[in-house]
Amino acid sequence: MAVDLASVKRGDISLQIQVVGNLIGAATVAASPKVSGRLDSVAVRLGDRVSEGQPIAKIEDRELREQLKQAEASHTVAEATIRQRAADLKLAEVNRDRNSNLFERQLISRQTYDDTEARYQAAEAQVDLARAQLLAAKSRLDELEINLQNTTITSPVNGFVASRALDPGAWITPNTAFLSLVDISKVRLVANIIEKDLRRIQLGQQSSVEVDAYPGEKFTGRISHMAPILDP
Repeated sequence: MAVDLASVKRGDISLQIQVVGNLIGAATVAASPKVSGRLDSVAVRLGDRVSEGQPIAKIEDRELREQLKQAEASHTVAEATIRQRAADLKLAEVNRDRNSNLFERQLISRQTYDDTEARYQAAEAQVDLARAQLLAAKSRLDELEINLQNTTITSPVNGFVASRALDPGAWITPNTAFLSLVDISKVRLVANIIEKDLRRIQLGQQSSVEVDAYPGEKFTGRISHMAPILDP
């Protein structure tokens, strides 16, 4: 029987644990709209690279633009109304001051002075009402502008288009995730280990990773996270 001989020497013995896991990207995000509507266009295809904030789809906005025009007109009318009410208030104030002087000199009756004071208070109330209407018109205008901006769907992350479920013409809502975006600038290997190997694993340990897509190659990683509990 042939045997191999070797000299006895001291050295470190390496204990390796082999596990099988799944590679996942740094982030996987579903792109969904903030408003409901009909999908007008999709600017990306499966596998395209996207940047954070890049427009990737558009919802029809013709009705919103018409509503925005009406809101802008209402806002303009409210501004003009304030100017008119302010002019009426100024006139009422002048008349009140004049009649107040005349009343003190007993040149007009108390009834005439009270009528002037009432008209001044009414004009002041009209100014307050016009200002409130202007705030309401401005709030409606801001709301429509935000909704119009939300018809453009942008990418929330840097990465790639992993899946695309809908085409232009489809009706979508804020609950519709029609695009899946994945950030693979960094990848993580998620694997399960058995209880008896748990004591051999520590955070920060180096590990060697092999994937089927690159046979014969080894990639180096480190253990970055460990679940605090075991799966019974």
